[in-house]
Amino acid sequence: MILGLGGTVPGLAQQAIPDQGAPPTNLEQRGEGHWTANAAPPDDVSGFQVHTVVVGNTLWAIANTYMNDPFLWPQLWESNAHIVNPHWIYPEDIILIRPVTSISAVEPPPPPPIPPEPQTGPATVQIPTLTRPEDYIVTADRFVFNTPEPRPVSTVKPVDLYCSGFVTTRALDTGDSEVIGRVPPGEGLVSAEGNYVYVSRGASSGVAAGDILSIVRPTRNIESPRDNVGRLGRHYLELGQMQAVIVQPSFSLARIVHSCGEITIGDIVMEFEEIEFPELPSNRPFSPFMPSSGRTTGAVAVTLDVLQTAYTPALGGVGIIAGYRNKLREEASLDGVVGGLAADGRIVYLDLGQREGIQTGDMFLIYRPMAIDAEQRLLPVPRAARELLAGERYVIGELVVLKVEELAATALVTFSSDGISPGDLVELR
Repeated sequence: MILGLGGTVPGLAQQAIPDQGAPPTNLEQRGEGHWTANAAPPDDVSGFQVHTVVVGNTLWAIANTYMNDPFLWPQLWESNAHIVNPHWIYPEDIILIRPVTSISAVEPPPPPPIPPEPQTGPATVQIPTLTRPEDYIVTADRFVFNTPEPRPVSTVKPVDLYCSGFVTTRALDTGDSEVIGRVPPGEGLVSAEGNYVYVSRGASSGVAAGDILSIVRPTRNIESPRDNVGRLGRHYLELGQMQAVIVQPSFSLARIVHSCGEITIGDIVMEFEEIEFPELPSNRPFSPFMPSSGRTTGAVAVTLDVLQTAYTPALGGVGIIAGYRNKLREEASLDGVVGGLAADGRIVYLDLGQREGIQTGDMFLIYRPMAIDAEQRLLPVPRAARELLAGERYVIGELVVLKVEELAATALVTFSSDGISPGDLVELR
């Protein structure tokens, strides 16, 4: 059916009327005997009158029948997005009619009230009488400090569990096993996943074909930033996992199945231990002013990033990096490595462990004491303000424990509003 209209129509500024053009050839059969170039109407037609097109119908005529005004056909077309071209509608097409209110039928708003005549006598002020204590006592439900919704927190991924390293005081049972060569033979670095390496551990050490082995690298002894805590143990980087392919009595050929970084000849090989990690609670409220829980407290000792950078040969070229006290990499001694910074999704090490009863999956808040040193340098801070802030703190993030050793724990930062650095305090949620 042809509707002889074209161009644009006043009152339909958002949608131009397409040209009539030639009859569409892309007709589809939507029912028995119902061929059309238009889409199917929506399933939900509540709030509409439904009209089924018959031979001879046009949108002009339908608008005149249902809306008493043929010139309202553009509004009719706007309500029927499934009609592709208003020039072409077909028998059995469905037209939806929304009730239309004529602009002239809408009652005008009432006039504004007439202001009262100005008073000539002295003005009086009515002071309400307070008869209830809640009228003049500030309560928490009357004055609410609204903080923004916390950002989505990081989830624990396999790379966090098996590439995060650990700090331990125990002697690792490695049997002097290490990476002794690569395929093809060569010196120095071993490429990442998919490459093959020789390991100085074979059947006589209990290795069988198909076994998964871990590759680690010792870095340095880690000290707690808190007084009277002392040494936490030696830190080990986790470099990846490999699978034994060919096993001889005293050595094996293994394929690197997952790499956390560059692997060097001489890196230590040990048995792989699968980690069972609990599901994190989904509802964890966060506010900078969360009160203290009074539970186990500790501190961030060092970050993984700075140790990984300092003890990865591929990164030992030139340039200045965070954690080296402004020294070039090739000039930096081990004593020059400091703690670094961490943010969301990064790994840190805590000076808390099995001795304090810490467990995998424990959640901690990261906080700092409130300080006014910076403000004092800019302008004088009243004594009352200094006394008010003394002993107070603010929360800057959250972390979850991934691994626990005797005196230290590996943790993932799940949320942070500031850079996390060594010495920042933590408290069990």
